[in-house]
Amino acid sequence: MKHMRERTIFLADCQSFYASIEKADHPGCKNKPVAVAGDPARRSGIILAACPIAKSFGVTTAERLGEALRKCPELVVMRPRMQHYIDVSLMITDIYREYTDLVEVFSIDEQFLDVSGSLHLFQGDPIAMARSIQQKVLAQTGVWIRIGISSNKMLAKLATDIWAKKNESGLYVLPSANVPAALWPQPIPKMFGVGSRMAAHFTRLGMYQIGDIARTPLPVLKEKFRARFGKQSDIQAEVMWRTANGLDDSPVTPRTFDAAPKSVSHMMTLPRDYAEPGEIDTIFLGINIKICVHKAKKPLIA
Repeated sequence: MKHMRERTIFLADCQSFYASIEKADHPGCKNKPVAVAGDPARRSGIILAACPIAKSFGVTTAERLGEALRKCPELVVMRPRMQHYIDVSLMITDIYREYTDLVEVFSIDEQFLDVSGSLHLFQGDPIAMARSIQQKVLAQTGVWIRIGISSNKMLAKLATDIWAKKNESGLYVLPSANVPAALWPQPIPKMFGVGSRMAAHFTRLGMYQIGDIARTPLPVLKEKFRARFGKQSDIQAEVMWRTANGLDDSPVTPRTFDAAPKSVSHMMTLPRDYAEPGEIDTIFLGINIKICVHKAKKPLIA
């Protein structure tokens, strides 16, 4: 059997995307805390994005503007420009496509790149290629990107979320061989696809680290899930087990959005209940931004 060469996959994530674009467009705000909110004129508006400086004051996404201003009175608040953010996302896609034609949009600010076929242009050095991409995106858009690097999409995503976003370089390589040493000791809430409720379920099952899931034989994990969630939970158990073990065979798929879907939907998990119409409108705006990525007038992957 012919040996299959291991792929090299990037997950490129734009740091504080909306806020970064606003700071790039308003140079006077370079060293100021900036946030994008649904209605800056109302303190009940919701924070959609905050730059790293604002986050250093404790400002967080989805909190009320009034709460953010109490934490950071100097906060510069800007109204979102949905179409502009989509246009910048498309510009970044075009930059990625200068490095590989295998680019898959994951969200408005995250994209997968399979650079296996073009890595030789950088002498096989994924870090050199990633740095080149970072500098080109920064120079052309003012947006700083973080890149997780691995052999499949799931591990690249985990490399970005757990490590690259925390590194000053914005880069992290997670080889599949390093999964037991690097990934398994991480707490379960850091695993992709695990929210607070699922993490609580794992705690009740006596599982606290990602390795606790990975080392559990799949049939045993399915039995535990059936006992807790019912007979229809086998697929969910397998997804959790494969994620914990860093297993993902899915290809990076360009032209994901070429076929016009009959409907497009998105969901968002909120930190609390929202009742005021202004707050609800802001939440809908955030969801609409995601939907508009799919329905952009020009295709995301041309």
